[in-house]
Amino acid sequence: MSQNEKKADEKPVKKKSDSPASHILFGSMMKESLIPLNLEVESAYEIGKGPPIIDVLIVRRRGRQWTKKQLEYLPDGIRQSSCKHAILELKYTESISQLAIYQTMGYFGNYARLKRLDIQSVSVFVLSSKSPQKKLLDRIGYGPTEIKGVYASQEILAHPLKIISLNELTEEKYNLWIKLFSSKKKQRLSVLKKILSLGKKTLSRGLLIILMKIIKLWNAIGEITMQEINKDVFDDSLDIDEEMIALFLTMMGPKRVLKQFKPEDIFSQFKPEDIFSQFKPEDIFSQFKPEDIFSQFKPEDVFRQFKPEDIFSQFQPEELLRRLDLNTIEDYLAKEKSSRS
Repeated sequence: MSQNEKKADEKPVKKKSDSPASHILFGSMMKESLIPLNLEVESAYEIGKGPPIIDVLIVRRRGRQWTKKQLEYLPDGIRQSSCKHAILELKYTESISQLAIYQTMGYFGNYARLKRLDIQSVSVFVLSSKSPQKKLLDRIGYGPTEIKGVYASQEILAHPLKIISLNELTEEKYNLWIKLFSSKKKQRLSVLKKILSLGKKTLSRGLLIILMKIIKLWNAIGEITMQEINKDVFDDSLDIDEEMIALFLTMMGPKRVLKQFKPEDIFSQFKPEDIFSQFKPEDIFSQFKPEDIFSQFKPEDVFRQFKPEDIFSQFQPEELLRRLDLNTIEDYLAKEKSSRS
């Protein structure tokens, strides 16, 4: 091993350096999907009296084997395990290092000791967002298994710990949710599209809310923008029912939705009543210029959807009058003058 490799590998693992938001969302996703299926899921596990609390996920099975429903949400590596207790450590921004492996094995030992468990009943998994380097895997004695993306050691002391490379897992239905935390953008967009195609009956509202939060995290930290999602996910090939789209857009919020599209992209697809019935007047008028709206619809089509005060409060009088022909204005003024005399 070169000095540079040794130094890089021996850098301290700082728990707070990895994205805390990603760990929270990962834990929430696992809990929302697995707890209703009669599995115990616990995050931020306390390894003794008081601190420290380890930022890992514990999944416990009560029955003798995983049920068919549970297997729909358990990814490769974990779903093949016969152990009743699974410890999951997510490495989202950190790369796997030798020290990180030792640290995770320490969690395994502490958990088995505190719970007074036979070590054969506990498995531990390091879930790596980044693809592990072959040089590192060779150095620590890990090699590929028959399961794509899952690495194991033949050494007896390291045998309970497996490394799961999220980038390398297949896009089978049971791997989709966990692959949202992979590091490759194209893969995340691909699995997002597949998740949305599963349909409203398959996805609980809780999972959809978590999905939205994951997307917001991508956008907030600049990993994947909403424009990229609109371009690569919400295209004509997406087989997704209208109710699902409506629910998804509702959770995004009207202003966030409207900001993603040009006026003509929205207005050209729907009738006036279909659009204006979904939004408050201020949501529409605050996002688009008057000319953007009135260039797509006749004034009467717009006015018919709202109360007069809802419209007039959003514009300067001259902005509205500019859209009307002179005869219409003169007729109106003549009628008003007549009614007041």
